[in-house]
Amino acid sequence: MKHGEDGISSATLLYHLSKLEEDDLIHSAKIDGKRIFFPKNLRDFETERAHMILKNENARKIFLYILNHEGCFQNEIARELEIHHDTVRHHVVKLVDSEMVEKVKEGRHVRFNIGRLGDEILEGSMVLFSEAYIRFIISKLADDCHFPEIIERTHDRIKIRVVCPQEDDIELSIDISGWTIEESVD
Repeated sequence: MKHGEDGISSATLLYHLSKLEEDDLIHSAKIDGKRIFFPKNLRDFETERAHMILKNENARKIFLYILNHEGCFQNEIARELEIHHDTVRHHVVKLVDSEMVEKVKEGRHVRFNIGRLGDEILEGSMVLFSEAYIRFIISKLADDCHFPEIIERTHDRIKIRVVCPQEDDIELSIDISGWTIEESVD
């Protein structure tokens, strides 16, 4: 965010982000030289890092090329995508470190395939909505003297009623279509 873009100074923004982190509502991590902030229990560091890597256009093109051309070589990627081979190497190192891509050595040659995290991303775990996150939201509402309860839960929607003392009840309907709900391992 640029200074003054939304009328919030960088110092004010950083102060509030640090308060949210102190209250254990968000986590932060330094990924590839940038500090990122993400909701507690929604996604983990590994997934956030993958998301950050894939925000780069060249990294995304390389990942997609490897996805569609399993067993490809670095020079092949550079030639087909018209990207300098040093740029390909730079992004492939990040993709391999994050386990989105794996490299397989065959003598002097190195081939690239989709890695463990790459497979998980393709299976949809980047939109993982954990049971722990649902409980976390409910506990935060309860901490503020509200009394939340899940009143309806289907495969594509969660409906929560929050009873507020001396106020009208609030019903939250959360669309989770396209998300996967998994049991947490606490």
